[in-house]
Amino acid sequence: MPREESEKKSSFPNKEARYICWNARDEYWKCIDSDENCESLRKIFEEKCPPIWVKHFDRRKQYLDFKEKMKDGFEPLSDEKLPKILTKD
Repeated sequence: MPREESEKKSSFPNKEARYICWNARDEYWKCIDSDENCESLRKIFEEKCPPIWVKHFDRRKQYLDFKEKMKDGFEPLSDEKLPKILTKD
């Protein structure tokens, strides 16, 4: 699988750059959790972190949110909620 151009050119961030990236990520995630407009924080997050890290952190956030929802359990779909193609008529 070919790498993106930005991935080829990026080197591993030093300790200070990692902390800056992690702080930008944390601020962005706090904003998302509070349901505010987070466009400016998203831009900062993307500027401060390598693109592959942004992709990883986005997937991680989705997984953590999913995992949190599953703690409460899930409600199986009833026949009324299923599309007609999946129901037995």
